[in-house]
Amino acid sequence: MQALQYAQSVADLFALPEGYLRVKQLMDSDTASLDEVADVILLDPVLTSKLLKLANSAIYSLPYQVESISKALLVLGKTQVYNLVLSIGIASACSKVDTSAIDLERFWEQSINAALIAKFLAEQCQLKPTDRYYVAGLLHNIGEMVVLNFDARQANQCQNYNSDVKPWQLQQSELGFTYAQCGAELLHLWHLPDSIVEPVALQHSTKFDIKNKAQLVLHLAVRLALANQHPDLYSTRQLVDPFVLELLNLTQQDIIRAIDFCNTEGLFVLSVLNPRISTIY
Repeated sequence: MQALQYAQSVADLFALPEGYLRVKQLMDSDTASLDEVADVILLDPVLTSKLLKLANSAIYSLPYQVESISKALLVLGKTQVYNLVLSIGIASACSKVDTSAIDLERFWEQSINAALIAKFLAEQCQLKPTDRYYVAGLLHNIGEMVVLNFDARQANQCQNYNSDVKPWQLQQSELGFTYAQCGAELLHLWHLPDSIVEPVALQHSTKFDIKNKAQLVLHLAVRLALANQHPDLYSTRQLVDPFVLELLNLTQQDIIRAIDFCNTEGLFVLSVLNPRISTIY
C-alpha cells in the first residue's frame, strides 16, 4: 500500500473537531468579524482554556496577560490564533487512537520539540508568520499516528531505529514510505495550506534550495529535535548538514539557543496539548 492509501483509510477517525472546522470556515471568510470567531471558540471550554494558556506562555512573550479570546485575536491576530486552534484540534484528534503499541511520550516530545525549535529558527531567520513553522513542526511526524492506527505492529517496528539507521530510513525500509510522506497525505485530506504540507512532505529531502526556506527550517528542526531527544544515539554534528546552516545564515550559537528554548518550554506545551502524559514527569 502507498502512503495515500494509509492516510485515506484513517481519514474518518482523524477528523478534526467540529469547533476547529467552524473556526477555519470563519477565518477563511472575508466578512467574518473577530467577535464571530471568538464566539465560536468560546463554545468549546476546553479549546478556550488551552488557547489562553498557550497565548500567555513564553512562546509569545507578551508583556501583559491575555484574559479573553477577543483580546487574543486582537493581540496575536487571526493567523496565529488559527494555528493555535489547529494544534489543539490535532492533539484532540490524536487522542482517539490506541497508542499502546508505541512510546507515546516519545511521540509527543519529538513533535513538540520540533515545533518549538522550528518556531525559534523561523524567528532567527525573520520568516513570518512563525506560527506556520510551529504547526509544521508539530505535525512533522503525524504519519506515525496514521500507521499506528492502520497497523500497530508496523508502527512498533518503526521505533527500533539506532545510531546506524535513522528513523526515516527504517520507515522507508519497513513501509515503503516515510511518516513524512504519509503525514503529508493526511494533511492534504485535511485541506491544510501547502505552506504547511510541503515542508512536512520534504523534511527529509537533501535537495536544499535557498528559495525553500520553510523546508530548510523544518529539516533542521526535526534533526535537532531528534538529537536532543536521543543524545545516546545522535549528535547534532552527525545529523545536521553545515550547508543548511549556511543557507539559513545560522550559527552554532543559534542552534544551542533553539534547543534551550524547546527544553524550557516543551514541558508546558506538552501539559497543555496532551495532559494525559504530562503527569509522568
